[in-house]
Amino acid sequence: MGRPARQIEISEAADQQLHALEFNVHVHPKVRFRATLLRLHRAGWTVAQLAQHFERNPQAVHNDLTRFEQHGVLGLADGQAPGKPLLVTPQMEQFLREKLREDRFWTAALLCQAVAEQVHVRVSPRTMTQHLHRLGYTWKRARYSPAKTLEPAVQHEHAASIETLKRGHWTANSA
Repeated sequence: MGRPARQIEISEAADQQLHALEFNVHVHPKVRFRATLLRLHRAGWTVAQLAQHFERNPQAVHNDLTRFEQHGVLGLADGQAPGKPLLVTPQMEQFLREKLREDRFWTAALLCQAVAEQVHVRVSPRTMTQHLHRLGYTWKRARYSPAKTLEPAVQHEHAASIETLKRGHWTANSA
């Protein structure tokens, strides 16, 4: 004797959500596929028919139905891939925020060095830059600017040189 036919209950509200997911081009294709599968199941298709129609293993169809039963519409999305854990911990984030509040010029390399000294974790400058972007920080090219205003006498003495430099026509022999 075979396995009894499986039928899960999908409410009208859930069906409307599935319909919206099914035709939303901004949703991941796997989620759209699972939404289609569930809507066909609600329409009366059996697991065997779904498996045959979509050329999938019947167990995969059962897994999709089970995920929907357990987690609802949120169960249609795949979980987070395991991957390597983040190097930057909340303790490091707090340290970085404190350092970036200081009135000092920081580069990713300098921040990596400060983190290595304080927290004893080596982070590459590229990783540091990516993490700073996640924290909402942006990078701008540093510019040289005078730390204090020039004395009027010195400024008057070099006014011609400054104008030449502003125009970008400076040469080694120009006076």
